[in-house]
Amino acid sequence: MRYLLAILFCLLFQYSFAQQQYNLVPNWSFEDSVICPNNLTGDPIPNPWYSPTKFECRKINGYYSNRCSQVNWASVPYNYDSSNSPYSSYQETKTGDGYAIIPTYKGWLYIQNRLKQPLQVNKKYWCNYWVSTVNISKYASNNLSMLLTNSPVFADTLGLNNCNGLLAASPQIVNYGNPIICDTLNWVPISGIYSAIGGEQYVTLGNFKPDSLTKSVLINNTIYAFDAAGYYVDDVSVIPLDSFNLKADAGRDTTITIGDSAFIGSYTNGIDTLRWQILGTSNTIDSLRPGFWVKPLVNTCYILTQTVNGFTSSDTVCINVNPLPLTITNYELRIINEQSLQGTKQSIINLWQTANEINVSHFNVQRSINGIQFENIGQIKAHNNNLNEYEFIDNNLPLTVDSRPLTLYYRIESIDKDGKKQYSEVKNLELGIRNSRIVVYPNPAKDMINIQSTEGVKEIQLFDMFGREISLPKIRNQNNGNNIQLALNIQQYSKGVYILKVITNKSNVVSEKLIIQ
Repeated sequence: MRYLLAILFCLLFQYSFAQQQYNLVPNWSFEDSVICPNNLTGDPIPNPWYSPTKFECRKINGYYSNRCSQVNWASVPYNYDSSNSPYSSYQETKTGDGYAIIPTYKGWLYIQNRLKQPLQVNKKYWCNYWVSTVNISKYASNNLSMLLTNSPVFADTLGLNNCNGLLAASPQIVNYGNPIICDTLNWVPISGIYSAIGGEQYVTLGNFKPDSLTKSVLINNTIYAFDAAGYYVDDVSVIPLDSFNLKADAGRDTTITIGDSAFIGSYTNGIDTLRWQILGTSNTIDSLRPGFWVKPLVNTCYILTQTVNGFTSSDTVCINVNPLPLTITNYELRIINEQSLQGTKQSIINLWQTANEINVSHFNVQRSINGIQFENIGQIKAHNNNLNEYEFIDNNLPLTVDSRPLTLYYRIESIDKDGKKQYSEVKNLELGIRNSRIVVYPNPAKDMINIQSTEGVKEIQLFDMFGREISLPKIRNQNNGNNIQLALNIQQYSKGVYILKVITNKSNVVSEKLIIQ
């Protein structure tokens, strides 16, 4: 472990050293020449950075915050207000103690810097900076970009109310696909490969398009939100690609639930050549996009092979797919009253359905007399299909006491093959004084039978002695006081013995032998 940590430390040190050694952006992390923001000094961005935007045009307070500040609106990680204020925004720095802040929609602000040396003709550079959405911004936007120019450029302040603030230009660096950056938690890179024309010596960050050409999305509709899109900015880099090798970035390994999507790769623009493959295959699935969304149904690994400035590298990302959690639906209980010469026997049938059933071993049907302590009364093997239907009949009901009603509680316990348990909702039925009373007469019968129920009738089914369901004619319903009476014409049926099943509105089920003469 110590050896691994030592290697990791060395790699991070090498990256930081290379960034400082070859990065052409002075004060790339806003840590040098800091004047701590306060009520007297304001919030000046550290030299040699400056803003080519008129000061009073800024729509969001402050374009620099640092941990050294003693004022709420310009500190780190909280700024704009104290930590317990609804006007407060929170973000840790990407590196060091300070970062810049720029609005990009409903107002513009830019930060500009002179590179350590001009870019050389036809030489390639990796250009990158990191942003995170200010979480009290009302909006998030796209068009975050980097402009490289031979001479300094300044925003047009002759627009509406002499305070438009737009610096109209065609920036060279913008993320692939130019997506809206909505992330208020993580730092997101704005990155691209640039082949220099030669002589570019100034770097400017911001949105160089008007609101009409900027996509935005509402992210904070509270009364405390600033009516703009604002972004923290940190770690700005312009690094010649002959000073280091830009390695392929396939993204981070991710676990998703089946049906969800994951982003693989990056938004880095300008990669010379690239090729995406699925691990274990030779087919190319994409050769244009540095990053995109995937929706695998099973665990899948993707390989990105790219060439930048003559250097070829590969990286692999794996998306692990978890099945959807088992869902138990349409769980219901029904009372079955079986008529016989010995009297009426009651049982309770448990009916339920499942979806997304994968890796399930079995189901335990559990019963309780108090709704708290449950015991297993039966077990059913799982089918492990996408959609399943189950039933279990509880024939051993506890006896009622002194003719008082007895409430029984049931639930379904699913057991995965790895031992994981999951439970359905709890259902209950009351036995005893609320038993259904259903009368079928005459029986035996020739032409008509009457079905009388004190609980109404939801469904009637007729079966022959082989268990085949017989189609029934339309039923005439007569309401006689508290009783529901149905008349059923049986003239069309052959003589014989049938089973008549009646399901009441209270889900009680009564089965009775019917003789047709």
